[in-house]
Amino acid sequence: MRKLPRHGRFLSSQDVSERFGISRFTLRRWVADPALDFPQPTMVNRRYYYREIEVFRWEMRKAGYDPDMPPTLATMEPVSGVVTDYEQFVDALTKRRSAMKMSCIELDALSGMQEGYSNKLENYGRPNGRGMGPEVFPLWLGGLRVGIVFVDLPRRPRRLKNQVATAVKIDFDAIA
Repeated sequence: MRKLPRHGRFLSSQDVSERFGISRFTLRRWVADPALDFPQPTMVNRRYYYREIEVFRWEMRKAGYDPDMPPTLATMEPVSGVVTDYEQFVDALTKRRSAMKMSCIELDALSGMQEGYSNKLENYGRPNGRGMGPEVFPLWLGGLRVGIVFVDLPRRPRRLKNQVATAVKIDFDAIA
């Protein structure tokens, strides 16, 4: 049984079809057509999955935008690509710290965070890891000397299903 690689998010064929409003047969034609240059899927357990970043880059090219980073943005050089989730955000900040050749302790001292806290932020998924809160967010960005730029996406991002509503169904009439 083959598993999806952990790097990056993957979209199922159904997610891609919903994103573009097409049928699965049209999606197959897009993949088979070399002129469209649609990203090739990865097959896992007889199902097709597409890298979200490749689909996003294809959308950008079709909308007439250059998917690669521009050389400057408001006279400043971008230090990261497009970030669509928290994991990519933390990875981008970790790479920025490594590019600056700065240790976690130095980052804590420069930003004013408690000693060892940036290490917990970078390892948020571990038992002793921490998520970013409203007090820490500006400190972390300021210590790395980065900012956030919002841009319009050519299409809506992946819409997650309302899992909470489907997972918890309470019959209030039966309770009363």
